[in-house]
Amino acid sequence: MSIFEELSRRNVFRVAVAYTIGAWFIAQIADLVLNNIGAPDWVIQALFLLLVIGFAAALIISWAYEITPEGIKRERDVIRDESITHLTARKLDYITVVAALGVAGMIGWQQMAGDRPATALMPMTTIAESKPAARLGAQSIAVLPFANRSNRDEDLFFTDGIHDDLLTQLAKIRDLKVISRTSVMQYRDTNMRVPEIAAELGVATVLEGGVQRAGHRIRINAQLIDVATDQHLWAETFDREMTIDNLFDIQTEITRHIVTAVKGKLTTEEQQAISGAPTQSLEAYDAFLRARNLLTSSGYNMEKYKSAQPYAEKAVAIDPNFALAHLLLAEIHGMAVWIGYDITPQRHQAARTSLDKAAAILDPGSPELLAARGEYLYRFEQDYPAALNALFQAHAAMPADASVLEKLGLTQRRLGLWDEAVGSLLRAADLDPANTFVLSIAAQTLVVMQQWARLEEVLLAARERFGDDTSLASFAAMLPLWSQGDVATARERYAAVRPNAGEAYFFITIELPWYARDFAGVIESWDRPEVLDYASSSGFGGWREIYLAQAYQHLGETDRADRLLDEAVHELADIDRSRPGLPVTFELQTLALALALQGEKARAIEIAEEAIRILPLESDKLEGNWPLRTLCEVLGLTGERDRALEIVVQLIDQPGGFMRWEMYLDPRWDFFRDDERFNDLIRPHNLEQSVHAQEGSLK
Repeated sequence: MSIFEELSRRNVFRVAVAYTIGAWFIAQIADLVLNNIGAPDWVIQALFLLLVIGFAAALIISWAYEITPEGIKRERDVIRDESITHLTARKLDYITVVAALGVAGMIGWQQMAGDRPATALMPMTTIAESKPAARLGAQSIAVLPFANRSNRDEDLFFTDGIHDDLLTQLAKIRDLKVISRTSVMQYRDTNMRVPEIAAELGVATVLEGGVQRAGHRIRINAQLIDVATDQHLWAETFDREMTIDNLFDIQTEITRHIVTAVKGKLTTEEQQAISGAPTQSLEAYDAFLRARNLLTSSGYNMEKYKSAQPYAEKAVAIDPNFALAHLLLAEIHGMAVWIGYDITPQRHQAARTSLDKAAAILDPGSPELLAARGEYLYRFEQDYPAALNALFQAHAAMPADASVLEKLGLTQRRLGLWDEAVGSLLRAADLDPANTFVLSIAAQTLVVMQQWARLEEVLLAARERFGDDTSLASFAAMLPLWSQGDVATARERYAAVRPNAGEAYFFITIELPWYARDFAGVIESWDRPEVLDYASSSGFGGWREIYLAQAYQHLGETDRADRLLDEAVHELADIDRSRPGLPVTFELQTLALALALQGEKARAIEIAEEAIRILPLESDKLEGNWPLRTLCEVLGLTGERDRALEIVVQLIDQPGGFMRWEMYLDPRWDFFRDDERFNDLIRPHNLEQSVHAQEGSLK
């Protein structure tokens, strides 16, 4: 008998097949469990070694021993005619078939559930190393939140920090669409399948991964998935000593593999942009990640900035050459002034000092530095042309960074570059599809532009995904009024909006009753908790009193109106003109209007003109219209109608200017309705087609 026949008779082949299937099944389960509990690498490596040794042992045992009715015996002690290896073979066949079915079921479950074999069990090679995917839209990626393999909550900031750094690197790659952090973080711990996530985010590839810190070692695994085929384009596990250079080398390597698989090789400039470590101190980097993690938390409040400041200061104290930490401090100081928590000259200087320290370290073309400089010029200096220049350069170096595009759009609005602003904001929304704030800003810009058809298009697309967003719903509620004078539909839509202390909901709440001539509703609106919350946080004095005084005047309760006007004038008697321009001009406008309603002509006009000098339209196309609008109203109330009409001509239908339907319906302009020049100027173009004009307005 040949050796092959003897191996077959003794069931060695069958044992080999059965063992291989069983070992694969055990390895899958073990790798999944051990990774999830954060077991050290040597545990799973030892298990694999034991399985390999067990394979050899199983073959030796199947050759040397045989199962008999009396138990296991050495093969040479079994009489050939009494051998039951043919029965054992049949049992092994049954076991092998059942095990194979189990393996097939597990593979099917993995595919259905979106789960995949751990990278430790996968070949460490790329499927698309040299040939990028050629499908339409294939050059797009979402990097899902990395799993915290350490299973220690205190390590989550570190895992998120690695994830953020990788997103920053990818944002520097030209012609690659990279979904921003805001939008991908919602998928942490999700049960959604990868194709479902990709469809929501509009990408062709998805990166999954995990980070594990264990003593002086760092382990990062990553796998790049082609959504169309649900196959891996590339996967790898990096297990190295915990050093700064290793951390950033791993991130650079992951970025290189992603770019190679998705769009082709990195250019020389891109390779330089993503290379190098920002600090040589692990301790400084740790403090920096803690600070940045706090700043990326949700909410527009000063608490997170105050909590982050000590960590950022620790980072620069440990490593004075840590430029990104200096930029983080500049942001913290800048927001203290912008939010109004600390508007002292010392805080302003601290922001400037931190920015200058970073500039002394970084290359002048650093996109992070350019973005920070643009932010500083925008918020502190109100030098919008210089800010725009810096942000354009930052965008060129980080084309897939949604936050830079958002800042670019905000700056373009200030310069009156309206179409460009909407384009920048909508591109930012494409990179950050879960960010309703940037969509709301785009919608608000279209309101300023009085582009009602485009606004409706944006709102329809946005509200399919964000039906309960208060800002978007508020704009949608006012759209029928702005475009057609349809107050009834606007009020009906408003009733369905979820109450919120946001800016858009605040304004619709206090403004909409005016257009229905519901003066009691105007008064009642100021008792709503959402309105009181927003008004108290704005810090602008006299606002409430002006609204209520005008409502009481229309109700004929002049005594109450006079008392409220006195209160407003008293509250605004000592305006602090050392503050940033916008809050000062708003209070000056409020004071001027109160004085005009009291009949104090000369002083009212003087203060309204002062507001224009502080914030002229030429310096700010977005906010500069408001002092002009107030001056127009003050001039009209005090009898200077010719000058008032000149401003109406200047601002009617212009971005940020007067809206025809608002002026046509608003009873606060009734004092001007006996002047046909005014009526001709503000009459809506679609008045004859509209069946919604309100009784009591212009005839």
